[in-house]
Amino acid sequence: MPSYTSTTILGFGITSFFTGGYTLVFPSAILSTLSLPESALPAVRGNGLAAIAMGIYYTLASIQENRAFFKATVPMRLLTTTVFWMQGWKAASLWEGIGAGLTGLALLIEWNSDREKKRRE
Repeated sequence: MPSYTSTTILGFGITSFFTGGYTLVFPSAILSTLSLPESALPAVRGNGLAAIAMGIYYTLASIQENRAFFKATVPMRLLTTTVFWMQGWKAASLWEGIGAGLTGLALLIEWNSDREKKRRE
C-alpha cells in the first residue's frame, strides 16, 4: 500500500499532468483565466509542457516512494504558492499551497510513526 505522502505526490502529479494537457489544448482559456495578454501565448504553451513533464516526474517519484523528492517538493511548492498569490493567481496558489501542506503533514505523520516504531523495538 502506498504511503500517505506518496498519495499526495501522486495526486499532485496527476492534476499537474492533466492541467498541462488542458493548457496545451485550450491555451486561450488559460490566458483569460490568468488575465494574460495574447502575446503570452508561447509562454503559456511552454508552461503547459512543463506541467505535463512535472506530472510525469511526480508520478514516477510517487511510484518509487522517493522520500528525498517528497521532502524537497514542500519548500519549493510553498515558494510557488507565495509567488502565485502575489501575482494574483489565487486558484493556482491555493492548489500549490494545499498540496504542499498535505504533503508536509503526511511526511510529519509518517516520520512520527516511524520514530514510534523504532522506539518500541
